[in-house]
Amino acid sequence: MAADARDVRVFTDLEALSTAAAESIVAIAKDSVSQRGRFSIALAGGNTPKRTYQLLVERHRDEIDWSRWQVFFGDERFVPSDDKRSNYKMAHDALLSAAPIPPGHVHPIPTDTRTVGDAADAYDETLRDVLGGGDTQPSAIDLVLLGVGPDGHTASLFPGSPVLSERAQWARAVEAPTTVQPAVPRVTLTLPCLNGARNVVFLIAGNDKRPVVVEILQGGEAAQRYPAAMVRAAGRTVWLIEQSAAPSRAQNT
Repeated sequence: MAADARDVRVFTDLEALSTAAAESIVAIAKDSVSQRGRFSIALAGGNTPKRTYQLLVERHRDEIDWSRWQVFFGDERFVPSDDKRSNYKMAHDALLSAAPIPPGHVHPIPTDTRTVGDAADAYDETLRDVLGGGDTQPSAIDLVLLGVGPDGHTASLFPGSPVLSERAQWARAVEAPTTVQPAVPRVTLTLPCLNGARNVVFLIAGNDKRPVVVEILQGGEAAQRYPAAMVRAAGRTVWLIEQSAAPSRAQNT
């Protein structure tokens, strides 16, 4: 995707970014429910989206039709669901415990399976069962939230990973990364899943992200070694960036 095909917005701080992200989620959810009768979202892990999740219930609880939500996860560490390293635990504490989403509409990546490969296979099946659309091509997720690591990874798609060449499965196991912590095996959504989404929104904060964000947004062949640059949503791709992570020429919102 060319750099100018991205909708890039820069914010003065994480609170402003989180406010805009929550508003975008609400708008996309309403549109999805109006058009298709439901809203499917894949949540991001890490620290950056936590405030966005809190704002959804603090400011928007009464304007959201939570009964129409189907919640997935972009990736997960292969740790128990109550482990502090778990993406599910963060999302549960910040959002899911307070939002009246029917329990059967929340679909964590299983981490109680025998192996991480079993977990990935089970999640691929869950995506196909819940989203529908047939065995070969599930229906698109309405919104995928993503972050970007200092190494350019997104979800648990790391530079040079063989999972980047996946073309069929929507969930794959990932070996414990050696470049980031925690170094535990993971399950990630794959590029076919991410690139099939109706909307992808990146949430990016922190000056340690700035070098890779600058390179990705500049485009060119070099940028394509970063998994985050390989995400080309079928619909709309939006980058919401806190100013310390943004190119110096970018304008604040």
